[in-house]
Amino acid sequence: MTSAFVSDTARDRFHRAYHAALSHLPEPDAEHDVATRYGTVRVYRFGDGAEPPLVLLPGNGATTALWLPNIPVWSQHRTVLAVEPLGDAGPSVQDRPIRTAEDQAAWLADTLDGLEAGPAHLVGVSYGAWLAANLAVHSPDRLASLTLIEPAQVVSRFPVTFLPVALGASRAAPEWLRRRALRWIIGGGSLDTPTGHVSTAVAAGHRTALPPPGLLSDEQLRGLTMPTLLLLGAESRTHDARRTAERARALLPDVRVEVVPGAGHSLSGQRADLVNARVLDFTVSCQE
Repeated sequence: MTSAFVSDTARDRFHRAYHAALSHLPEPDAEHDVATRYGTVRVYRFGDGAEPPLVLLPGNGATTALWLPNIPVWSQHRTVLAVEPLGDAGPSVQDRPIRTAEDQAAWLADTLDGLEAGPAHLVGVSYGAWLAANLAVHSPDRLASLTLIEPAQVVSRFPVTFLPVALGASRAAPEWLRRRALRWIIGGGSLDTPTGHVSTAVAAGHRTALPPPGLLSDEQLRGLTMPTLLLLGAESRTHDARRTAERARALLPDVRVEVVPGAGHSLSGQRADLVNARVLDFTVSCQE
């Protein structure tokens, strides 16, 4: 079984929101459709600045639209490769079941190989941070650095309070409840934005057939020896930021941790100026 939209109407709703959101980005310098063992992965290239590139992995259902506040800044300084994850909604096409964490690492490794993009600075948000960390576990030589922004299931588990809300955000829930749950997850704010329209369209009409991300073990975290940046929202509802920071400092060999006051799970958009600066400064320091 592979991921898919539940109807043509759902697919059309998503594509309208997706293309409207991406119209707010600079025109990509290139679009790549990279063949992997599990399907074809769409990657947008922005800028032609310093190498290695930034490889961006968005949260579940967020697509490249998540990076509207970030790509215009980062692409002025570095080459940026925005990946549409396989199995999620978007122009990437999954044609083989993805069943394990090893499968997840394989398609992403194939993508970087096809782009000749490694070792790269991987930057992930939420589930995208798990994808980045999972690749770091299985293929550490493909990374120049690892940036985890509000990571999901990497350093800490979802709290018990998160699980019923996640069910409320599923397509089985009525529209009013789904929107309310999504707002709770991101930490408030409006969904009536280009990125919010994409997320609501995905939640309403896309069926994801992917394995749930498993929490990284102590041994796996200790094995991530590449430079790592961890940015957490102090008010995040997807984890306890203080405990997450403590575990990261205790286990990750080469980590910078920052807990941002007043920010929630949508940290990359809520505090875009801070996140943009931290990622650029960090990746520059990794090459000094």
